[in-house]
Amino acid sequence: MSVRFPWIGMIVLCLLFPPVLNAQSAGSVSYKIDGKIFEFKDALLEYYVEDGYISITCEKKETVKLPSAPGGKEEVAAGMTIQLFEVEESIVGVHETSSADDMPVYFTWYELVPAKDGQPAGIRHFTAGLDTGDEDRMIMRLKIDNFGPEGALVKGTFSGKLFDQDDVLHEITDGTFSVPRKDVKDEG
Repeated sequence: MSVRFPWIGMIVLCLLFPPVLNAQSAGSVSYKIDGKIFEFKDALLEYYVEDGYISITCEKKETVKLPSAPGGKEEVAAGMTIQLFEVEESIVGVHETSSADDMPVYFTWYELVPAKDGQPAGIRHFTAGLDTGDEDRMIMRLKIDNFGPEGALVKGTFSGKLFDQDDVLHEITDGTFSVPRKDVKDEG
């Protein structure tokens, strides 16, 4: 019986180990836009080795019933992309900018719009970033706590004030990420 126990233990460990690996392969990101909470479980952090930049991305798609059309549906998306152009040695630390040239940043989301003045209810889509707007009023702050080798869990925080497509300023608060590093090499 003592001979079987180690084999049974090894089989149990082998059965339990794959879910642990899968749980570590997905990253999480959360933040608030104007107080509304957004959470993602399948976030990516890709490090483009030859170009020396990182990209943190997450997206969630869902189908929403159209308030103005019974039985009508629309696919909507919420998500974000933050890119940082730096060399590996300086990725850890605080990065602040008000220019998309330094840090391309995009947040997308939607809101249900109630019926008003005889107009049907609907869905409004938003995209906010650093591309347009008053650079004295907008900012993005990204803090990266660590940046280990490929597969390492990279953690950090972010916040900002970004303009949307209608020149309305939105506040990003309580941003956190915990995402495994994936290296991307140039195929050329």
